[in-house]
Formats: sequence, C-alpha cells, structure tokens
Amino acid sequence: MISIIFCSRSKDNPASNLLHFLDSIPRTTTEAERQQLEVLIKFDDDDDKRPTPEAFSVYPFTIRSWTYSRGEGRHGLHHAQEYLFAQRDPRSRFLLMTADDFQFFRNGWVSEVLAIQDEFAILGHNRPNIEDYAGIYEREEAIRKWVVAFGEWSPVVSVRLIEVCQNFGWQANVDSWLMGLSVVLYDLYKIVLWKRLPPFYERTGGYGLGDTPTYNNMELTCQKGPFNKYWFELLRRQARNIYLNMEYGTHFHHKSLTYEPRRLWRKFWSQPLHRLPARILRRVRIAAGLPV
Repeated sequence: MISIIFCSRSKDNPASNLLHFLDSIPRTTTEAERQQLEVLIKFDDDDDKRPTPEAFSVYPFTIRSWTYSRGEGRHGLHHAQEYLFAQRDPRSRFLLMTADDFQFFRNGWVSEVLAIQDEFAILGHNRPNIEDYAGIYEREEAIRKWVVAFGEWSPVVSVRLIEVCQNFGWQANVDSWLMGLSVVLYDLYKIVLWKRLPPFYERTGGYGLGDTPTYNNMELTCQKGPFNKYWFELLRRQARNIYLNMEYGTHFHHKSLTYEPRRLWRKFWSQPLHRLPARILRRVRIAAGLPV
C-alpha cells in the first residue's frame, strides 16, 4: 500500500486546492490500484473552510482525517506528520509526502511505486548529484545548493526509512530533510537510496507564499537554516541507523552470522575463568536431566 499524508488548510490559504488534488487520483489510477491507496489528512480546528466529511464520501478510495489545534502553525507541521504516520495502515510500504496544492497527471504511478522492493528507498523524478556535496555539505554555500537539488518534488519514501529514523527530521520541510539525509548517507557510507520515477504529479500553487516565518531553529528552507547546527549531528545519527539496519537487517528475528559466536564469547567471559569447569558440569547435568 501507499499512504498519502499531508496537512491541509483552506482558510486564508489561496494555494489550497484539496478537492482538485483528490479528483486527480481516480483519473490516474485503476480500481485495483485505488485499493492500495489511503489518504490521511490533518485539518486545523479553526479552519471553517475545510471540506465536510460528506465531500469525501464520493471518492472511491480510503480517506481518513483528523481535526485538532493548529498549534504553532507551519513550523510545527512535523508533529502532525509524525502523528499521521503512526495512524497509517500497517500494510503500507511507502509514504507520499505531499500538500493540498499538488495533483496527479500520469497513469500507472501506483503500480510503479509498489513494484519497488527495496526496504530503504527515496523516489523522485530526478536523481540529484548527491556526490557533489561529500565533505562540504555543512557549508552555507553548499546547503543552499543541495537543499533544492531535487527541483519541484513531493517526496515518496519507504516506510522502513521513517521507522528507522523515528521522525521526519525535526522540521516541517520533509523534502529538505531527505536531501540532507541523502548527502550525509553518501558522505559517510557511500550509500545512495534514490530511485528515479518519471514525473507523475505537479504543483498547482504555493509558490507565491514566500519564505514563511518559523520559530523552529531546526527548520531548513531554500533561503535559510538550519540555524541550530546540532541538526547535522542528529542527521548523522539517523544515517548511521539506516546503515546498520541495511547491514544487519531490520527484522527483529534476524541474526547476523557473527551473532552466535559473539554471544557465546560474552557468555564465556561473564564469570571468572576458574568457575568454567563447574559451569560446564552443571550444563551437562541439566542436559541429562540430573539434579544440579
């Protein structure tokens, strides 16, 4: 499945066009593909322009919505995104991180995304030159370039990546966070998660809003940030978590080939060496069913 998650606000937002976005899904999907989609939306409780539940009932795919406080506005969007992620259908393998001013225009995109079997993947309509920023990604001039290196992009990302990272980068701009994560992954481990898909969506608004104010010093936009440079250290920790999960597996029952020898070695040295004969004898008696 693919979970499409985003926050929507119609009030005082001329770029919002939620129903236009939803209308584009049936035009570009088959009935079978629509069974593999769900749309999860967060609304602000002060938004009296938001669509009614009845407006959603006409669509032939699952739409679920939540309405609660606007909170801190745009710079707190990552909290809503993380909440929506936790509410997704457990069967979903990919997230489409988008906004209500996008629309789909090409058939087959659902099947193309679901055909990708990688546990860790970032899908875009172009593949940015991540390698160009190795060793320099924290420099101001480099940040301003790599943060927009993907172009007009609505991120598609594997669920497993978010599970391992545990959040969306401490900021509202998921696309900026994923670009930062990508350049760090390559810089540290020479890993590239990007896969290219032909464009299947376009943005219909939102460009005239400017660089909206934020009080989150972890925010990263095309014009500024992050002002809190600790963001890069946290990003490196996330990159290491991804690397370790790719190296040793993500399933809890999975054990590497060295797991058992390392376990026995730790057990061997867990007690003083002079007690080893008695410990071995005790294990033999237990195995033979004798009293110990």
